[in-house]
Parts: sequence; structure tokens; C-alpha cells
Amino acid sequence: MLLAEVIGSAVCTIRVESIKKAKFKIVKLIKPDGGWTGSYSIVEDIVGVGFGEKVLIAEDEISIAKMHDGKEDIPIRFCIVAKVEDINLI
Repeated sequence: MLLAEVIGSAVCTIRVESIKKAKFKIVKLIKPDGGWTGSYSIVEDIVGVGFGEKVLIAEDEISIAKMHDGKEDIPIRFCIVAKVEDINLI
């Protein structure tokens, strides 16, 4: 899993059939302390999060297939699976 912050959205008008209803967000990957890792990504948003929210992102094919009713041929690499309310570091 990866930790990220939503910084925008991406609107796609032409798509392959298997992701016709998908919504996409632009995220910057962050460290647990909130610092930026230097990376950005476009991710599928199944959860429905907004700008500035922190999220957990799945990056493995098994998790993404489960989000799509077990279909393994989905052309998605990253998928938001949770909204992060709080991070506690010890």
C-alpha cells in the first residue's frame, strides 16, 4: 500500500470498455510524516475522495481485481482503497 494526497482529478472522454465508469484522481505520494516523496500518479478513485484528502492506494493486481468483481484484465495500476483520517507515529 502507498500513502498519498489527492491534488486534482483527471477527466478522460475516450476509454477502453473495462473502465468506462472509472473516476480518476491525481495524487502525490507522501511519507507518513506528510513529506512529499517526489512522485505523482493518476489513480482510480473507487472510494469517492476529494481534493486535499489523504488516501491509501493499492498497487497489486489482486486487490485491484477484487475491486472490479474479480476481473483480472482491468488496465488499472493504482486504486484508492481508503480515506486516511489520521496518522499516528511513535
